[in-house]
Amino acid sequence: MLLNSSDAEWYRILHYFPWEDYGEIAAQYYDALYHFNLLEAQKREEKELNRAESWNESKEEAIQRFLFDRPTINKSVPVIHDEEFEAPPLRTVNPSSLAPGIVPDRLGGKKPKCFFALFKGFLGATLMGFPPEPEMVHLLLTSNLPFARVCGFVPKGENSVYWYKHVPSLRKLEQFDMIMTNYGLWSQLKWDEVRRNIEEGVIHKENELVGDTTHYHAYSNFETVIYEDEKGKEQKKSQSKVTKKCHCENWETCPHPWELADDGAGTVVKSKSKMIWGHKASILGLPRQGVPLDAAAIADGATFDGETLFPHVERLFGHLPEVEPWFDRVLYDSACDNKVLKEKFQDEWGIDLKASFNPRRTKTVTDNLPRGMEKITPYGTVICEGGYEMDYKGARYESEKFIYQAPTGEDNAPVCLNCEHKMECCPHSNIGRIVNVSFDLLPHIDSEDPPMAKRFKAIMSRRPSVERMIKRLKCDLSDDRLKKRGNASFQAYLDKTMIAFHILLRN
Repeated sequence: MLLNSSDAEWYRILHYFPWEDYGEIAAQYYDALYHFNLLEAQKREEKELNRAESWNESKEEAIQRFLFDRPTINKSVPVIHDEEFEAPPLRTVNPSSLAPGIVPDRLGGKKPKCFFALFKGFLGATLMGFPPEPEMVHLLLTSNLPFARVCGFVPKGENSVYWYKHVPSLRKLEQFDMIMTNYGLWSQLKWDEVRRNIEEGVIHKENELVGDTTHYHAYSNFETVIYEDEKGKEQKKSQSKVTKKCHCENWETCPHPWELADDGAGTVVKSKSKMIWGHKASILGLPRQGVPLDAAAIADGATFDGETLFPHVERLFGHLPEVEPWFDRVLYDSACDNKVLKEKFQDEWGIDLKASFNPRRTKTVTDNLPRGMEKITPYGTVICEGGYEMDYKGARYESEKFIYQAPTGEDNAPVCLNCEHKMECCPHSNIGRIVNVSFDLLPHIDSEDPPMAKRFKAIMSRRPSVERMIKRLKCDLSDDRLKKRGNASFQAYLDKTMIAFHILLRN
């Protein structure tokens, strides 16, 4: 019944899951699991021997150190989260020896849970629209028997001995998620899924790339840190609290290092009256198809949006060099309306950066206007004394003038014909007032690419498609309230939603 239900697409995808395509990742996971267990045993041994590297740093010193290591203060720190993964020293598992329900044998210990079943658990939860976190996967596996069975698990009885096909415990799911995150397997899977959709023709070539940022509510609190800037002036900045991973009684004297409780979280400013403590993600995708190509965690949630685009495009081309020749244009909002940034895109890739016009502190023009005109807005919109918005028609470059004409009404006749200001404005015109505005009146507007032009507006009409991509990733396939801390977990969260999106897209 679920297989034939139009409302249970998740079941059909899990039922016909092409596990043969994931044998390589499965082998890497089992090697990572073995390496992880060895490291954990080594850590337990060091703990029993009370060995720890001495770290002589006070809490206040650590707070200041973390503050000046943030990209919003230290411009040499990368804006995009720099992923660092563990790597197993040896390759021991053969992918051809693996299959659903068939796991590698080790010399000792219990058989591990099946990678394919664990992965399908996280994938299925995301396809249902739940956050791809171990707690939610465990809830679904223990409360939804068809879901557990289609993943490859069977329920465990009260007195049953351990069997690797039993529904895993929450701790085992947390361990799986941690290994996939720490060893970069979620990241690798994401890029593999995007590349597979490109190679199979599910994703078609486009000449435009669109980007934007979005925020996720952090699972942490912050403290206000006071510091001195380069000019010696006292400043305040919100920052995640510091903590230690050890269980020592006195953190002030123990030798373990201080760490940020939620690295990457920052104050995301939405408006003057709305600020959010959260993580920020940068999204890049194809506007016509509405397909995200990457979602990247920003190293500091307080980072200005205009600083994230270039390094993210650079990261995208580094992982998917085959898409670099596709693009002639990148679309973004007004945060990237910057001449230096546009030149940087041209010099690096020959790509035209189109951004929504940002007049910044430019004021409305009311002096030295053509006859009959009331004002010109900072966006280049001309308003006449009759209250009508003039239509932009083009520019005369030899005389350095922008050309505007009065709009037409519902009867397709110029509004000037019945305007009370006609005699003072255009007494002899039957086609409506035509206005020439000097380039000098609007020096902040690029005359070669004015934002009033219909072509510019047509191009920028495709930019909001990134909002729909964000909605699918953040609302349809996950949740905007995080349950874990740190940029590594946040990036894995984004990767898991991207994996589910592209598998769903292919199906």
